[in-house]
Amino acid sequence: METLTTSRLLLRPWTMDDLESFYRACADPAIGPAAGWKPHESLEESREILGKWIAGGEGTETFYAMEEKGTGALVGAIGLHQDTARRKDPACKMVGYWVGRDFWGRGYATEAVNGLMDYAFQRMKIKLLTVDHYTDNPGSRRVIEKCGFRYEGTLRRSLPGYDGSYRDACFYAMSAAEYRLLRAKEAGLSLALPETVGKEAFLAFHKEWGGDGPHFNPAAMELKGRSYEQWLRDTATMRSHAPEGLVESTAWFFVDRAGRILGAIDLRHRLNDHLMRFGGHIGYGIRPSCRGKGLAPYMLALCLEKAKEMGIGRALVTCDDGNLASAGTIEACGGELENTVEENGRLTRRYWINI
Repeated sequence: METLTTSRLLLRPWTMDDLESFYRACADPAIGPAAGWKPHESLEESREILGKWIAGGEGTETFYAMEEKGTGALVGAIGLHQDTARRKDPACKMVGYWVGRDFWGRGYATEAVNGLMDYAFQRMKIKLLTVDHYTDNPGSRRVIEKCGFRYEGTLRRSLPGYDGSYRDACFYAMSAAEYRLLRAKEAGLSLALPETVGKEAFLAFHKEWGGDGPHFNPAAMELKGRSYEQWLRDTATMRSHAPEGLVESTAWFFVDRAGRILGAIDLRHRLNDHLMRFGGHIGYGIRPSCRGKGLAPYMLALCLEKAKEMGIGRALVTCDDGNLASAGTIEACGGELENTVEENGRLTRRYWINI
């Protein structure tokens, strides 16, 4: 178990050296009941519980101490657990946390949850992260909303209290694609229609690929013997009228905050027989000078948002079987491999992403 670092916190493994601070926080009646457990009544009770946390709980749980950098003070606890409603899904985890009273109002819970989100989606490669709170816990609701979780609903009498009662609770979740979308927008990454980028920027992008050819992705950005002006008109026309044998599609450039082109992506509005079998809804490529920076999942997530706006609830995304980088991109956005198909000796992986 490694230590995670945020701007002000260390999320680290617990040790028995934390026992007294752990007991003082857990004995506070303002902490446990809001999270579903009773205040600790003795140091020995805290020792037993902390020992289980150090041992790793039930094997599917990970417990971190929140330590304030500089002071070494114990701020609270955070962990990843098996979701109670999705226990059989190893790609789904639930986050739980509490912060000691002395550290309320400083944004530590939001910071810790964001740090654990990065670890869960980027390192553990989970597909869904969930969280919940009792309906009478507005502080936890604010943390969850700030972190970008999607509200799924309120279930009455859904979570047991330590006193044997059943309490109403609000439930939230974040998919892998939603996480990448959130981080993309925070970083100022976006999709831009070709007519907003400009001729000079397009030609520099096109030249960096070495011009048209089999390695240029997506193919929608190829000139194919046309002038830039004609290509631009044709690209705009494709959004509503496609030539026979093709389907309508929208192409965007993937740009940073300064408007620099990082890549390009093409969204087909529907699937014909060939796209259903091999091509999928989306084709994309990161420009050669920007590869190796982990950008592709953010571009794909931004495109999935566009697909959702068009009414596409489930996107098919494919890649060559040997293109492990592209497969990793699709899986980072929650892609589930359905099968691998062959045509003329070429193997294609077919992934579906629920949007």
